[in-house]
Amino acid sequence: MKNSQSRWIQLVLLLLSLSLTSQVFAWSDTDQDGVPDIKDACPNTAPDTQVMANGCVEEVEVEATASADCSTSNPNAEFSADCHNISTAVVYFEFAIAEVDFSQWKTLALVKAYLAANDVALTLVGHTDIVGTPEFNYQLSLQRAQNVKRILVEDYGFNPNRFTVMGKGISEPVADNRSSEGRSLNRRVQFIVNNK
Repeated sequence: MKNSQSRWIQLVLLLLSLSLTSQVFAWSDTDQDGVPDIKDACPNTAPDTQVMANGCVEEVEVEATASADCSTSNPNAEFSADCHNISTAVVYFEFAIAEVDFSQWKTLALVKAYLAANDVALTLVGHTDIVGTPEFNYQLSLQRAQNVKRILVEDYGFNPNRFTVMGKGISEPVADNRSSEGRSLNRRVQFIVNNK
């Protein structure tokens, strides 16, 4: 009798856990745009809005203004908010990873808007923290820049000739590599406007 009661309890617990598992592992889509929140670079899209694979609305090409604020002839110039200041755009990476995390797609959306408004070419410069050999870190930094270029070309449709990739490895840290916070800031790709 006790064995059958024990098996009955195990069966009930198994069924209960299976019924809860689907809810726990279900992908949530808070804004109901058809893109799971974990992949959604634009999480507050209005309902029934058609979006791209990253959850953002496809932007209509906007004719670039000839405003001095958007000029790229002066590399030290500050761009207006409408021009999306490219010098502040940085894509960050996890430790020893070259793939771009979905959390960084918001930065890539800013880069996309900048490129749509400005007829410029960019150098994508990859960096790493100091952990690992210099050779490994150089290759990793180059792969990071190449992966960012791939997204800009394949997902956003930009001409690949607009981009140059470069790996700097550990050579140009922006923060102290002795702390985990500093190392996380050093694992990055930056965007430099090429002078014509």
